[in-house]
Amino acid sequence: MVTKKQIAIKKRILMLQSYLRSCLAAVVAVLATGNLTKIDLLKALLAAGLPPIIRWLNPNDKAFGRTV
Repeated sequence: MVTKKQIAIKKRILMLQSYLRSCLAAVVAVLATGNLTKIDLLKALLAAGLPPIIRWLNPNDKAFGRTV
């Protein structure tokens, strides 16, 4: 039987994987523009966190959405 804790862990892993994919895409986009400064790469990593956070805030999102 799957416990609520196991489900929560699985959701967190899926969310982390989503964040890592977003990070990769954001960093590649910054590098493609020719910007190699640390601050630009940091901005890309921070911006990559927005999609998973927005999904988490949406209670209708079945993958990451918050439940009451």
